[in-house]
Amino acid sequence: MTGYLSFPYQIDASGQTATTDLATYVQNLILLVLETEPGERVNRPNFGAGLKSLVFAGMDNALASAAQTLVRSKLIQFLGDAISINTLTVTLNREEVEVDLTYFVTHTQQLAATTITVSLPGIGSAPSGGAARARARICDT
Repeated sequence: MTGYLSFPYQIDASGQTATTDLATYVQNLILLVLETEPGERVNRPNFGAGLKSLVFAGMDNALASAAQTLVRSKLIQFLGDAISINTLTVTLNREEVEVDLTYFVTHTQQLAATTITVSLPGIGSAPSGGAARARARICDT
């Protein structure tokens, strides 16, 4: 048992709460912030980066810069005590937003890198329910 809750919450083979290591836990927190829309959580209406709302805006350099500022500020606001951002790049495509992030895990001072792709709803191959899910490719450096 490593002490950090697995995300999403689940039960392991022994019937106890599944746990994970610190690096995976922090990566899951980053994914949670980027995938959540403001207003989606009743008790924390300001939580989330709101990347999926970019589908209603025009894709240009000004929006890409604004999206990068938005992601940086939301990560600092909600995870400022857990990570220190080293580099951050937000790329807007027609159907998705790609966030490339390198950061230091504050507790261990280890450098980690994450690339998260959030599909925009209503464009391309969104599931029939109407909401697209985020895909994460995670690699430690």
